[in-house]
Amino acid sequence: MYQLVSAALLALLLSLPAVSAWSDVLQSDDFESGFGGWTNAGGDDIDWTRASGGTPSSGTGPSGDHTTGSGFYLFTESSTNGTGFPDKEAILESPCIDLSGYVDASWSFWYHMDGAAMGTLNAEVAAGCGGTWTNEWNLSGDQGASWSQQSVDLTAYVGGNVQLRFRGVTGSNFTSDMTVDDVQV
Repeated sequence: MYQLVSAALLALLLSLPAVSAWSDVLQSDDFESGFGGWTNAGGDDIDWTRASGGTPSSGTGPSGDHTTGSGFYLFTESSTNGTGFPDKEAILESPCIDLSGYVDASWSFWYHMDGAAMGTLNAEVAAGCGGTWTNEWNLSGDQGASWSQQSVDLTAYVGGNVQLRFRGVTGSNFTSDMTVDDVQV
C-alpha cells in the first residue's frame, strides 16, 4: 500500500507545473539592449529616455544603473520650464502580459527619485490590456540618492491579460528626473 500511495503521489507531483522564483518570469527588462517590450505612450507631455551614467541635470537622477552603475536605465528628463516641468506627464507602457493559468503574480522594479522638486511616480495596471488604468502604487517627493525596490501585487489580475505602465509626473522644477530599472513580472 505504501508503494501505491507513494507512486500515486509522485505521479501527481510530476504532473504539476514547476514552481520556481525564476521559472515563471513573464516579462523582464534591464534596458541593457533598448526598451525591451516597453514603449513610450502617445498623448503624454514628455518621453522616457534610455541612458547610462548620470542624468543631464545636476542635483537629480542616479549616477548609474541599479545593478552595475555602468549599465542602462530609463528616466524622465524634467529640464526646461514649460517643456519638462511643472506637472509634465511621461507614460511608459508594457506589452500585453498573459496572467491566465496563474494563482498569483507580482510586478517588481527598482526606482530612483533623487531631486529637491521630485514629482510622482505611478505604477498602473489595465485589466484586459486597455481601457481603464488602475493606480496600484505611487510615490512622491525626494527619496534620496539610492535605488529602492518596489513590488506590486498583481494577484487580483490573474486569470486574464494585463498591461502595465509607469506614469511619471514631474515636479516644480528641473530637479525631478525619475528613473526605473530591472523591471520584472
